[in-house]
Amino acid sequence: MSRIRIPINPKLPGNFDCTPNENRPASHMKWWNRPYIQTYTLEAFGNQDEEFKRRWMDAWPTGTRYDLRCLDGLAWDRSTNHGSFKTIEEAMEAAKALARARNRGGANVSERN
Repeated sequence: MSRIRIPINPKLPGNFDCTPNENRPASHMKWWNRPYIQTYTLEAFGNQDEEFKRRWMDAWPTGTRYDLRCLDGLAWDRSTNHGSFKTIEEAMEAAKALARARNRGGANVSERN
């Protein structure tokens, strides 16, 4: 079986998550059915109140949220969020399962940080 590689925080083309699918250029379409992981940290949200910080840390104990996304047509103008995970390991497991389901198991996608 081919090794499945999932990009982490890939550099996506401009307007990637605000373009109707029928208007997407070729630079977007190369991401069709290619799962990737986007990370978010508490710091990325700026100076939030203490309640927001408490809730964030309750949900994401490491301070990082790992979102599994895929441009697959389930949303009309953006990539689909296929779940948010507490650990990179959980996110990678889900991403690989999604890739296999989308018949992308043989894709040679570079990982990026």
